[in-house]
Amino acid sequence: PFPMMNRWFTRYLHGIEKGVEKDRDAWITREREKRPTGYSSFPDSKASEVILFPAAVDEHNGSLISEKSNDQKKLSLIDDHRIKTKNLIERKNEKHRLLFVTPVLEKDLRISGIPRLTVRVSSDKPAANFSAYLLSLPWEKEKGTELYDNIINRAWADPQNHKSISSGDSLVPGQYYDLTFDFMPDDQVIRKGQQIGLMIFSSDRDFTLCPKPGTRLSIDLNGTQISLPLVGGMEEFHKACGKK
Repeated sequence: PFPMMNRWFTRYLHGIEKGVEKDRDAWITREREKRPTGYSSFPDSKASEVILFPAAVDEHNGSLISEKSNDQKKLSLIDDHRIKTKNLIERKNEKHRLLFVTPVLEKDLRISGIPRLTVRVSSDKPAANFSAYLLSLPWEKEKGTELYDNIINRAWADPQNHKSISSGDSLVPGQYYDLTFDFMPDDQVIRKGQQIGLMIFSSDRDFTLCPKPGTRLSIDLNGTQISLPLVGGMEEFHKACGKK
């Protein structure tokens, strides 16, 4: 915002002491607000890691839960970059993604920090894309616009780089590889009445290469989890999900 820029310019271009160095360290424009809110730090000092595990309900859908099970299925999806992200959540396109959701939130829940995904994946081709989105569901269209405000965060990985980020190896079809990678830094409030969803798919038409559709990815849920930096940690997550 101009008033904030003006304070810094006044101090360092004109040498006028205005105490700008004592302002809050982090400024975040909250959802549906125009002016930023000041915070003492980013990530928020009250945020801690919450590990959630995908649990299958059917072949393409499931839950995000805090209790780990070692008896999960291996699920698969078929790559098709031609489908828009917002349409991947639809049942008619479910064979092209996996979607795992939390219970409907009974109170607001704030993510502050860098989410991290660990996944065990195999491909039927020597190369494949891997994409993951964090979503706020159900998908809602902003009134009077064509903008959508349901994508919380995005992440991508190349399974060929499972050993090193600087060099890749061709994949052995059918062999599983473990990947761990970060989403982008974020600070966002997920509103009461929404669900947090983890959507796993292959090629992202907006950000990755777009190979010929048809590559099949298989996901071993026993080796898959997501870490969310939540303000209030696991206790706050359980409260938001209605657990006492």
